[in-house]
Order: sequence, then structure tokens, then C-alpha cells
Amino acid sequence: MRECQLCKHCFSDDIVTCPTDGMPTAHTIAGEPVLEGKYHLELRLGQGGMGVVYKARHAYLKTLLAIKIILPDLVGNDPELVTRFRQEALAAAAIRHTNVVAVTDYGVVNGSLPFLVMEYVEGESLHDLLAREKKLSPDRALELMTPICAGVGAAHHQGIVHRDLKPLNVMICNDKPSLSQAVKILDFGLAKIKSGELLGSFIQAQTTGLMGSPYYMAPEQWADEDPDSRADIYSLGVMLYQMLAGDVPFKGSSIPAIMKKHISDPPPRFAELGTAVSPELERAVFHTLEKDPLKRTASVEQLVEELQQAIFPGQASIHATASQALPVSSLRIRTKPPVSKVFVDNVSVGETTDSGLLLLDGIQSGNHLLRVSKDGFQDWVGDVICDGKPVEVVAELRGNVPDPFAIPRPVDAGLPTAVSRAEAETIPYRPSVPAMPIMEATMVQERQNTGPASVGSVTVPPKKSMLSPIILGIAGILGLFVIGIAGLGVAYYLGVFGGSGGNVSNVNAGPKLPTPGSSPVTAPKVEMAMIPGGSFRMGRNDGRNEERPEHPVTVNQFWMDKTEVTNAEYFAFVSATGYRPVPADWVNEKPISGQETWPVRFVNIADVKAFAAWRSKNDGKTYRLPTEAEWEYAARNGSKNDIYPWGSSFKPECAVLDQANTEPKPVGSRSCPNDWGVVDLIGNVFEWTETPVSLYPGSKGEIKPTAEPRNMIRGGAGLNKSSGEFGITSTFRADVDVSKRDKELGFRLVRVE
Repeated sequence: MRECQLCKHCFSDDIVTCPTDGMPTAHTIAGEPVLEGKYHLELRLGQGGMGVVYKARHAYLKTLLAIKIILPDLVGNDPELVTRFRQEALAAAAIRHTNVVAVTDYGVVNGSLPFLVMEYVEGESLHDLLAREKKLSPDRALELMTPICAGVGAAHHQGIVHRDLKPLNVMICNDKPSLSQAVKILDFGLAKIKSGELLGSFIQAQTTGLMGSPYYMAPEQWADEDPDSRADIYSLGVMLYQMLAGDVPFKGSSIPAIMKKHISDPPPRFAELGTAVSPELERAVFHTLEKDPLKRTASVEQLVEELQQAIFPGQASIHATASQALPVSSLRIRTKPPVSKVFVDNVSVGETTDSGLLLLDGIQSGNHLLRVSKDGFQDWVGDVICDGKPVEVVAELRGNVPDPFAIPRPVDAGLPTAVSRAEAETIPYRPSVPAMPIMEATMVQERQNTGPASVGSVTVPPKKSMLSPIILGIAGILGLFVIGIAGLGVAYYLGVFGGSGGNVSNVNAGPKLPTPGSSPVTAPKVEMAMIPGGSFRMGRNDGRNEERPEHPVTVNQFWMDKTEVTNAEYFAFVSATGYRPVPADWVNEKPISGQETWPVRFVNIADVKAFAAWRSKNDGKTYRLPTEAEWEYAARNGSKNDIYPWGSSFKPECAVLDQANTEPKPVGSRSCPNDWGVVDLIGNVFEWTETPVSLYPGSKGEIKPTAEPRNMIRGGAGLNKSSGEFGITSTFRADVDVSKRDKELGFRLVRVE
């Protein structure tokens, strides 16, 4: 095969002059430019430390491919190269992820030149992007690191380590609708065979200005240790540092000088390089650059989480991209005794270790039933509320000591281990203990079964009684009589029989509302606004990918709640119907006193439909969630196409955004209505719509399949930002699992007459 010295196109050996530019061709690889009779090499794309990459076309499918041919003189003439290459190629091909360049085939040319067939991507490398833009904003760095970490994480979960992560191995495609889909990682699984690349890579960096492997290698790699996933995390940390500071943290004029800095020198503070970042962000970056792998960021998931917390303090993952879910929590479970089985929502999630610890990541927001089980002990059952922050639960099981006051019940050894939520709610538990700090933001919840005492894991045998059954019976009757009198006195003191109730206070008592189902509760008066039908331009051409393209939509006249549904209104529904579960932020199945006019939260689509059916029956009208088009039409004042309900520019006094915590404000507290008197369309809580996840007509995006249906949500929540790439406007949209209950999710209803 011959190649043109100018345009790099490939030709047969009999072509000595390029037919395009007239330049002479040079011999490169023996044989014709066709591999295995089906891969036609068309153009040399470039050469790296281990081989040459060609643009190729499949002879039969006519699809474009990228083929990397490994040159033995660049990888040390390893006699076992072909065997090792095959093993690594198989490993790389096993990684199936959007953010990893797919490996589709491999082969060997002339028995000595291994080659790898990969998907062909067009775009620029991260190195090229950084060379052009120098520094990136924290938001942009996070937007890039998220898909990079997603691809690396997919490999790590299969036990595959990249070993050579650097900007040159990250491609950004130019034919994808979003950055999350555009990022592609190259060369997975090939670093093991790069025995001769280190020196060549450094020489290449010296002569061409390219950043080679030495600048991104973890300290343990310099000691020639077999690296694990934490070496990749270090390399990602160097890349992240470079994105923010405009340069790598460790540089030198020789390989030994670079090695010394990686092994012993701390990274320079960002301020020393003239870059201003928050202390939280600097800590997150430096955590990835710890010399000791055991002290380093443990996983790519933790890396992204720490970045999100540093850049968007307290914000949910939904703020990062519309295709992501609401925030997930890490759940730390400690059990006494250890080696106990743990179930979340009656699904087995594993056993605690010999030290009694089990750490679960990715627990969805909402209220979960937690059960801990061990032979010889009573099951521990309790609820745990996850809201995106780390949660620790201590479960102390009681031994199976006979309870003399318990009502006997038959034991069926064939019953399933799992218990229903209804049954679990009948098991007593201790109230949750006050929160305590763990990793700066941890809520500890301790709920356990009450029961007879136990000593360690040894059941205390009952002692033989020295008293006759008659004496015991008399003593029992007298004891019950005394307990009954005392109970009546306490009940009177608490006001059960009309007493004053003394001065007893209970911080968990909640508002003085009737117990659900005990007596009817008058539903608060609901005001609705009539929204005249019409046409408008839905979406924005200058918005985020999910908001594009702008397109014409017509809606009919409808009525819309002027505010989001409140806790008080939802409580009236719960009281009348006995509906369960109640929102996770209520106490004793009631809204907390003073929060009656807050928007109801922690409701999913099933909850909303049940509420709408109840309200429809009460009013004799048909209520439902708004469609996404109806919601945006109201929020943009119809054909005026305003970007905010109150006009064309953001006003801080008009929306509950940019908040420091998740606590909402009473509905209607921001007096900036749309043209028809509807308020709070922007901020406070996201609002469900009845529209399933969808792309706008003409969008180049794609919808990934999910385990359950997802619906679009609108309007943003208090933690969202009012500006920047993810600033909330009337066109901002996201999608969420229909079963999701979250602190940032509420709703309002519409009706059509």
C-alpha cells in the first residue's frame, strides 16, 4: 500500500503519483489497502504512540469505520503482541456505552500487524478544544466531565481500566444533538500493550506540543504497579485541573522531572495559576489528585457528585440535563448484629459486612421501606427518606425472646421473607433520632422494632418462676388496673377527654388538623384562571437542545389553577379518601403546622391522578394535569411568546429560584402573575405535566429507553438557577420517571369546559 505525502490518501502499490494533487506516494504497509478483503483503507487520519489510524469503508455495508493498525516497532516488538492484542480487543469490545467508541472487529495483517476496527466519529479531540479555548468555566467542565465519567464508569463496572486517559483520547463528535452524547472515549483496553509508548509519547509532546501520557499518569503507574480504576480517576483529575486552570498541574523538561512531581509534589493551587475557583471545587479536584490511591476519590460516580455539589451546592441532578433523573442518595446501613440481610422496598440488596456495614449508592429520592433480617432475630423495619443527601441508618435487631404479653400467632415456615408495607406499618419502631453530620451532609435515621431484651446475639432463657400461677394472676390484674388508671390520667392531661392538656408540647404533633379519615375536612377554595386558546411558537432555537427547535403549536381554551396545589388541599383529599402514602415531608400523616400553604411535594403521577379524580368527583368537573403545550402557552402569555410569565427579562422578586435550601415558599408569595392571573409558574417546585417524554418535531436528539415511563416536568424549583446554561425560563423542560416522588416535584391542575 502507498500513501500520498500531501493528502494522506491510500492507494495500491502501482500508484506512484497521487491522482488528486500530483504528489508522489510512499510505500507504507505491505499489500493492498484492503484488510481481510472487506475493509478498504481510504485515508490516514493520524499516528499515535502505538499505531496508525485510517479512515476506512466496509466493502459490503459501505459504512465508514476507523481502523487502528498496531505497529510492532512502536510497541517494543513484543513477541506476544498478537495474543495480548486479541485479549485486550475482546475486553474493549465488551464495553457498550454511548460515551465509548465501539470496537466492532479485530484482525492481523500478514500475521504480524494487529488491527482494530472501531466506529468512525467526526469532530475534535478534547486536546484541540482546550488548545482553542484554554480555560473552561466550572459549568462547562462539569458538562464535559459528566459523560467522560459515564463512559469510564461503564468500563470500570466491567473491571476494565483505561490506563491512558488524556485529552487526546477523548473525542467530541460534531453530529450529536447534545454534549452528553457527543463525548467519545478512545483506546479502551489497549494501554496494556503500550510497552514502548511512554518515551515516544513524551518526545511527541516535545516536538509537536501535544500532551502525552506522562502528564496524566498516576503516581502508582510510575512504580510500574498494575493500576486499578483509581489510576483512571487520577488521570481524570489532571484533565479536570487542565480544563479549569488552562494547564496541567505537573510539568517538566524530562520524564524523571515529571515523575518526581507526580510522586511527591502537591498540585499548585488554582490561584497560583491565576484561576479563581471556589474552595469546594478546589477540594473536589485535589481529592482526585491524592498521591495515595486509598485517599483518592473512590469512583467516577463520586467524582461527578462532588463536582455537582461544589459547582451547584445542594442542587439536584435534574439541573444538569433534562435526560437525567432527580437526585439519588447514598444509603449507609449499620446493623447489629453484623452479616444481616438488607431489603429496600422488599427487594434484597445484599448483606452487611462482618463489621455490620453496607453502603448503597443510587437510591432514588422518596420514601423507602427498609427491612433488615437475620436468623434468630426479629426483623427490623422502618422507613427512610432519601432526598439526594447521604443517609445513615442504624438498625439494631432484637433477639427472639418470648414476649409474655404477646398474642400468639401461628408460624408458617413457608411464608416469604418479604413483608408488605401495610404489614410493616403495624410493627412498632422507635422515632428517628436527631440528624448528625456525616461527610458534611448526612441525616441519620434510626428506627427499630421494640421488643423483649436480648444480650448480644444470645437469647436469655426464661427463669423458672418461684410463684404460683394464682398469685401471678392476681398480681397481673392489679398491675393492669394501676396501668389503666394511670393511662386515663395521662389521657385527660393530654386533652383527650376535654382536659386542658397542661403545658405538654410535641414538636412532631403537626398542625391541629383532624386525623385522616376521622372527620371530613373542608377543602380550601381553589381559584382558576381561564386561558383563551390560540397559537404560539413553542420552544426556542437559542435554548438548550431539549428546547429546540421552535415550532408552531395551537391549544384550545382551558382553565388552570392559579397556584400549585397546596398541602392543605392535598390533606383534604387524604382525609376524605384515606389515600396512602402521604407526602414524605408530612409528620403524623399531616402537613407540619405553618406549611399548609406550601405546594404539596413528594407526589408522583399516580398520586396526582388519584387527587384529580377526587377533586373531579367533588366539583362535578373533569380535572387533569396540563399538557406540556398548555403549560408553556400559559407561561409565555400565549402568542406574546414571553420568555417569562411576567415578561421578557428575569426579575428576582418574581420567582422562587436561586435558593440556598429546598424549603419552598407559600404559593402566591411572588406577585408576578401571567396575563391571566396565574402565579408561580416559574420556581418553587417543578410541576408535572401529563405529556410523556418527547422530542420536538425536527429535533436531532434521541430518547433512550428506560425501565419505566417518564413524563415531562416544567417550571423549575427553588434550588435551580435563574441564569446560566441551566437557567429556568418558560421553555425549560426535563423528564422524570412517573413513579418519582421528590422534594422538588409538585403540580397544578387544569380543566376543559
